[in-house]
Amino acid sequence: EPAGTLKVAASIPVGVHLLAPALPRFRARHPKLSVDLRLSDRFVDLIEEGIDVAIRVGDLADSRLVSRRLAPHRVCAFAAPAYLTRRGTPRHPDDLVHHDCVNFRFQSTGQALRWPFHVGGRRVEITPDTGIVADFSDAVTAVLVAGGGIGISPTYIAAPHVGRGALIPILQDFAVERSAFTALWPESRRGSPNVRAFLAFLDEVFPSPVPWDGVLAPAPTPGAAA
Repeated sequence: EPAGTLKVAASIPVGVHLLAPALPRFRARHPKLSVDLRLSDRFVDLIEEGIDVAIRVGDLADSRLVSRRLAPHRVCAFAAPAYLTRRGTPRHPDDLVHHDCVNFRFQSTGQALRWPFHVGGRRVEITPDTGIVADFSDAVTAVLVAGGGIGISPTYIAAPHVGRGALIPILQDFAVERSAFTALWPESRRGSPNVRAFLAFLDEVFPSPVPWDGVLAPAPTPGAAA
């Protein structure tokens, strides 16, 4: 029976938006097991820091770890309805040169996100001119909700704002699967009942298909083409 303490590591956005809201359900099933959720955007060495399970974005190879792909990690462009009404809705990534753009900068490297799109059967990446850059995904989303322009966001972060009408997905036909959510755990934890229980629970946190990718369904957008 799962018992003791389970140490789980994840990035801040994944932990805040996906894991933390689900943990009460997990503990209700396993009341003898406490969860130590450790959130950081730095690279965590699971072995050195005694982490039982980590959730990461991307397929990361480490011979000391076992990994399992959980779900696709999709990104799309979003903007507030008021911004699109005022400035028009781009119909193609090339139209972004006529818009205010908001970008994300990686804390680990200091590099700005290159925006990925599927165009003409191939994947292209652009780095638009931006008026605002932030190194936290939720800050980018907050700027977009406030009408600050167009930005790229993971669908799992943007979906609640789309649901309440604060953001509209645009350029959906060009959206890409950027990477994947991956669970990793040390080989030494393979037989742990705590780890097995949490991995089973992750199938509920990341169902197939994941509900937040529903924001990519085609929807009418306000404003004329830019």
